[in-house]
Amino acid sequence: MLTGFEFLEPTLNALKVEGTDNLQICYAITVARQYHPPLETGRPALVTHLQGQDLAARVMGTLLNAYADDHAISLVQAAGSEAERVWHCPLAQLDRQSGLEDLTTIYLPAQASDGSFSSFQDTIAHLRSPEGCPWDREQTHRSLRPYLLEESYEVLEALDTGDPAALAEELGDLLLQIVLHTQIAIDQGEFKMEDVVTHINQKLRRRHPHVFGDVRVDGVAEVALNWETIKRAEKANQNHRGPEEAIAQPSSALDGVPRGMPALAEALAISKKAVRVGFEWPNIEGVLDKLIEEAHEIAEAATEEQLESEIGDLLFSAVNLARWRNVDAESALRATNARFIRRFKTLEALAAARNKSVSDMSIEEMDVLWDKAKSLE
Repeated sequence: MLTGFEFLEPTLNALKVEGTDNLQICYAITVARQYHPPLETGRPALVTHLQGQDLAARVMGTLLNAYADDHAISLVQAAGSEAERVWHCPLAQLDRQSGLEDLTTIYLPAQASDGSFSSFQDTIAHLRSPEGCPWDREQTHRSLRPYLLEESYEVLEALDTGDPAALAEELGDLLLQIVLHTQIAIDQGEFKMEDVVTHINQKLRRRHPHVFGDVRVDGVAEVALNWETIKRAEKANQNHRGPEEAIAQPSSALDGVPRGMPALAEALAISKKAVRVGFEWPNIEGVLDKLIEEAHEIAEAATEEQLESEIGDLLFSAVNLARWRNVDAESALRATNARFIRRFKTLEALAAARNKSVSDMSIEEMDVLWDKAKSLE
């Protein structure tokens, strides 16, 4: 049996692959133990020491988290010997191949589309370099703020339409903002992409001790409670000061809600945090009663200031009701806005078909067409 990297030359010869530039090599058992392959799809790779259908199925499952189902792979056995065997199949059929009881090497050619993250980072670094784009070079964290917000909303719009292709494109645009902000930080000596990824990776592992540790949980509610407890402990550690420093403000259960969130989403985040420390109605009837109470107070408001305050209370109560019924208020209102636009445009078309302008119609006439627009949906 070949040992070490002695297999490499005969394997590449069997595959008729020239050179080892950018070639990645990984053991099959290493791939099988992970949920995402430690490989870049834009570079060719060898996965070695595959043996048995069970290991093949596990390796395939991990590789499919990055590679396309129909990605054409090659399988090599006994390279350089008289028993040499080379055959090809789509990646999604790896676990159905015969003869895998013998030691096998998988060859994954680079995917045609360069989807490697390092290549994307190189593109952004190039744009920011002296040889790059003047517009990209002059951007700052502050100048990019509106684009980050705009791209986030476009991702939400793609989610609302349920279009996977649009979602993939918009997530790419949002990722551009993240990588561009990180490259600006690299250029200014603030931090690197490794810091960004390490921070969130460690946070996720720290906040999932029931997955990456030995903590046992009973259901989603307990997971959420543990998450919030760990977050508060993290915040306390971050705010810790020595005796020579001023005493920090006590932490609050409502800490951590981003101030830049849309108002409905912020209301939901605040409500959820309050609930986690027991500030909650005993039943949904209390929520409904509060909603009705706030509606009456709007009718009784005597000043503009009171009216604004009571309308705010009504909206907050409506968000609470949505939370009770497991409805995301922000998404619900976005869907309502889209539905209103759709129906109003149909109303306008119906009016035009009658040689009428909506602005010249009475509310009663518009109401008839509105009902018609609803029925057409």
